[in-house]
Amino acid sequence: MRTLFRGGRVRTLSEPALGDWLLIEDGAVVAWGAGDPPGGAERVLDMGGGTLVPAFCDAHVHLPATGLYASGLDFRGVTSARAILDAFSSQAESGALLFGGNFEDPLDKPLTRHDLDSAVGDRPALLARADMHSCIVSSALLDGLDVSGLEGVDVDETGRPTGYLREQAAAEAWKWFDANLPRAEQKDAVLAAVRLAYSKGVASVNEMFVVEWRGWSSLEVLLEAVSEVRLRVDPFIATTDVRRIVDMGLPRIGGDWFLDGSFGSHTAWLSEPYDPLPPAGSPPSGIAYRSDDEVVDFFAEAQATGLQTGVHAIGDAAIEQALRSWEAVAHRFGLDEVRSLRHRIEHFECSSDDHIRRAAQLNIGISLQPAFDRYWGGPEGLYAQRMGWDRARWMNRAETMVAAGLTVGAGSDSTVTPLDPFVQMAALRAHHVPEERLDAEAALRVHTQGSLALSGSGDEGVLTPGAPADIVLVDRDPVESSVEELQAAEVLGTWIGGARVWPDAERETP
Repeated sequence: MRTLFRGGRVRTLSEPALGDWLLIEDGAVVAWGAGDPPGGAERVLDMGGGTLVPAFCDAHVHLPATGLYASGLDFRGVTSARAILDAFSSQAESGALLFGGNFEDPLDKPLTRHDLDSAVGDRPALLARADMHSCIVSSALLDGLDVSGLEGVDVDETGRPTGYLREQAAAEAWKWFDANLPRAEQKDAVLAAVRLAYSKGVASVNEMFVVEWRGWSSLEVLLEAVSEVRLRVDPFIATTDVRRIVDMGLPRIGGDWFLDGSFGSHTAWLSEPYDPLPPAGSPPSGIAYRSDDEVVDFFAEAQATGLQTGVHAIGDAAIEQALRSWEAVAHRFGLDEVRSLRHRIEHFECSSDDHIRRAAQLNIGISLQPAFDRYWGGPEGLYAQRMGWDRARWMNRAETMVAAGLTVGAGSDSTVTPLDPFVQMAALRAHHVPEERLDAEAALRVHTQGSLALSGSGDEGVLTPGAPADIVLVDRDPVESSVEELQAAEVLGTWIGGARVWPDAERETP
């Protein structure tokens, strides 16, 4: 069916930049232009003065957790320990699985397993930190985990675990939770996240599935759920099982394959210690997940089979390890071979000028999370609290990366920050360091063309003849809106492959 959009603005992200109408058919853009549109369309949609733009791609999401938080105990912005405990107590009375997340410390009172016990009794309960790299568990859950010998188990003055777990220790708690979540609830969570993506104009995502957190059986549920929807999901599976990924027919591997942790949990791997130092039980400079030999061997095996490889690296020591490992692989296979696959670094937060130069030479794509700076940047923010503003001001340097010629895409890391491209674009335009701010059109391109290019797409992110009809109708022009106006933008409609998926009432079934 030929569908004509008229009565608004079309921002093509090509040349010319603006039009008055757009014609689509069979899942692709047929034509666009200014002035009077052509006749012959079977369906005409009035844009109501809104603006059509290419649909967004979120380059880094966790769909299962996003859906769970959307329907469960979400403590984003909650600073009261009492409020969190009261919510757990109410949930315990309902008999539901006791899982909550998105809290940030410091709260007005530190929480331990004993506090959770007072709210839930002898039931297992898990409270995940906003970065998902640490959590607080009740005594009943802690007693069921094997965390002996693992880094990241906080202890009290008597040497006994407080219930605060980080990194590999926290992963044990995640595994317990997923093993006890019914399959139907797992699938419902994924579908809830898909609906959220549609409502924000997102047509494609890069799913970062951490096997050591969630397990292979949960991956089966995820893949089954997304096979039934129009959202384009490119999964990155964090595993070293290269043969299994090849047998699954996937062209990529890794993603959130950790070289380090996060700043919120004091586990990002730094070349210099945190200042002030982390709590007892955590190393002074964060956690290094892998040896150089492990990283090089994994990168080399993936390179030999033609798999694009993503890796999680936040601290400067982790970024350095990733780059020197790819340089070693380039020495073995040839620089052009490594460049051809456009491997990725997720986060890349503490990158130096030298890191950026070397990443560009290797053609490494950068999956940036713009809202990290919005929530935790600045002289008074979390990053500065962890290591001082003199070091923290050099983080998440979007403009420097783009200017260096790197392929930069934007992702939310949802649930860590909201699955909301307008929040991400606003963050790119309002970086705490003015020199690192992108202009409005560049911010839009990063969250469309840049994110799509990270996973290998080359002809998407534009509204020109032949391009996929992945489009979003916004109530205002994202390029001409101020940062404040952008954050109030409303998605009036989302189409994927020419089929409407949002609003729900007007959704077209596959």
